[in-house]
Amino acid sequence: MKLKLQQGFTLVELLVVLLIIGILLGITLLSPVTGSVQKTTQQQAGRLQVLFEQIRDKALLENAEYGFSIDENGSYRWWVLPLEGREWLSINETPFQPYHPPASIKLVLNTTDVALPALDINEEGPSVVFYSDRQVTPFALSVSPVENKKQTVVLQTDGLSDINITR
Repeated sequence: MKLKLQQGFTLVELLVVLLIIGILLGITLLSPVTGSVQKTTQQQAGRLQVLFEQIRDKALLENAEYGFSIDENGSYRWWVLPLEGREWLSINETPFQPYHPPASIKLVLNTTDVALPALDINEEGPSVVFYSDRQVTPFALSVSPVENKKQTVVLQTDGLSDINITR
């Protein structure tokens, strides 16, 4: 007597496969949601680090002073002090045009008390100056998510070394 071999999958095997697919889909769909704030923070910090290095090089190449400031709305702006000029001028050229980061990000700038080359105290001007000899006003810039301060990224320099990112 020959036994007939069954072909196909059992119900338990099918349920296990469906469970594994469901778990993988859940992880895939939830990972962008949980990492999006941290990813945005990292992107903004990286963007600022690149811009700081570019403006530092630009100051050296053009033998001019450039500046950076953050206003009360959280937007930041770049400045230039022309060689013959006596007042800071806002830069509007790409990539140094005024920029407002996403609403989920907060920027906090801490500088040391250093005399900046602002000639009129009532005039607008930068909080951080990038000098033509590659020196920078020492600063620490915190880039943090509004909802979770534990994911703060800090860009900082002592004024002589490169701008470093610390997490």
